[in-house]
Amino acid sequence: MLALFAADSAKGPLDPDYVTMGVTLVVFLALLAILYAFAWGPILAGLKKREEGIFAARDEAVKVKHEAEELRTKLQAEFAAANDRIRAMMDEARKDAEASKATAREDGKKEAATELDRARRQIAAETEGAMEALRLQAISLAGLMATKAVRRNIGLGDQKALLEESLAELKQTVKA
Repeated sequence: MLALFAADSAKGPLDPDYVTMGVTLVVFLALLAILYAFAWGPILAGLKKREEGIFAARDEAVKVKHEAEELRTKLQAEFAAANDRIRAMMDEARKDAEASKATAREDGKKEAATELDRARRQIAAETEGAMEALRLQAISLAGLMATKAVRRNIGLGDQKALLEESLAELKQTVKA
């Protein structure tokens, strides 16, 4: 081996050495074949799988984004419809309340009119009863006056006194 190094030493450092180049080339090609068979294949398969995963995740994210936008649009439409239904229900409730108020007012007026009619009938009946009692008293008083008049001969002065006496008795019976 020393001879080889000694022979090589006669050459300059920049002179090509074909044996070393050939061995280096063979080692490089062998290493390249080994790496291609055992390292680059799995590395490329892993990179391809990773790339497919990234694309699938991106596609899934786009799909989820579109679904979220559709869902958001749908929910906004549902909220708007719900708000419209609530507004309609509130308007209907107001109308019902106003109708109930008007009905209650009409019922109150009818009850008041009924009560007023009943009170008027009662007053009329009591007035009629009082008038009947007054008529009976007047008839009784007239009968009493006739009885007294028959017992004595009545002159003009007697009639006046009898009338005043009868009115006084009538007033006393009305007060009682």
